[in-house]
Amino acid sequence: MDLFNKDILVVGCGNPLLGDDGFGPAVIESLEAQNILADHIGLFDAGTSVRELLFDLLLSRKIPKHLILIDAVHHSNALSGEILRIDIDQIPENKVADYSLHQFPTMNMLKELRDASVIDIEIYAVHVDDIPQEVRPGLTRPVKEAVPRLCNLIRLALNDPVVICSDNKESV
Repeated sequence: MDLFNKDILVVGCGNPLLGDDGFGPAVIESLEAQNILADHIGLFDAGTSVRELLFDLLLSRKIPKHLILIDAVHHSNALSGEILRIDIDQIPENKVADYSLHQFPTMNMLKELRDASVIDIEIYAVHVDDIPQEVRPGLTRPVKEAVPRLCNLIRLALNDPVVICSDNKESV
């Protein structure tokens, strides 16, 4: 996959047909529409297939140096629309289901990928109140407002000098 030849890979996870679960794909769509990231940065909407992507990365000879995952989570100590930076080493086994990243079924793969190679892995997520059990496309207002803020944070983290907005009141 050509994305694996990029130095940095930004991956949006989630299902846009299930309300706020579509946050990751919305961030990728926003970054793509801005068309301002450098050629060494790959953007990928993994939808609900993040496990398959991580499996491919584990088997690939060439992998990015930096992987950024974006998803929606439910965290009891956060406000709707709040952006969280999640450290995979700090999620206790008994708390995995509290976060989501699709119940973090990818945690073992992420740790294995990180431990088996020289790759920096970051996880950014937005707190949601609820992800519907039935089809309901569209982000709620707080989550929709978090899209440009996370785009800005990602760009700042990647040392992109262009700033989209100045609202950085996030929990990162």
